[in-house]
Amino acid sequence: MKVWGITGVIGSGKSTAIEHLRSKNFPVIDADQVSRIVVDRKTELGQIGFAQIYKTFGATVLNKLGELDRTAMRKRMMVNPHERDTLEAILHPLIHKHIQGVMGGWKADGVQLGFVEGARLVESKFHDVLGGIVVVTASFENRVKRLVKRDSMGKDEVQLMMGLQDENLMKRFARVEWKNDGSVKQLHKLVDAFVEAKMKEA
Repeated sequence: MKVWGITGVIGSGKSTAIEHLRSKNFPVIDADQVSRIVVDRKTELGQIGFAQIYKTFGATVLNKLGELDRTAMRKRMMVNPHERDTLEAILHPLIHKHIQGVMGGWKADGVQLGFVEGARLVESKFHDVLGGIVVVTASFENRVKRLVKRDSMGKDEVQLMMGLQDENLMKRFARVEWKNDGSVKQLHKLVDAFVEAKMKEA
């Protein structure tokens, strides 16, 4: 079994690529969704993550229901980037544990090719356990347009978000690049060609 990571900065189109892979029935793990699971107090792993975050950051990162306020956390990380390292030191081991458990299930089910999507795969050292990394790239202008349209974000907020991500680092570790400055159909063709090649290798 080979599992590839799909990464890219915000607005690059990695989610579009992943949705296409899902439509082709390839198993996919969304690392961002996993980051929610590992702080969800309804799960055993989530209880551990939530407790560690609460102990570290206090009630200021909770909403009125006493749950983790992801929007408040995101804004806090923008203002205090050094705290992101502290947060990731808590989350990444838990995310790794969950993803590796899912991958173990894939292997038992005879999966040949799977994917893990995440913007921080390299920073979290998760690339070490993957078959390789694909980075999805796009021009700055296209990324801004997509985010303003998709998330109704202002340009200033978009630039702050982009400033938290290191595309050059992603490119250094990536073995494949999908350039996504064209149409969705063109991106799909890149994905399909990659999948066809990897399935032949399996």
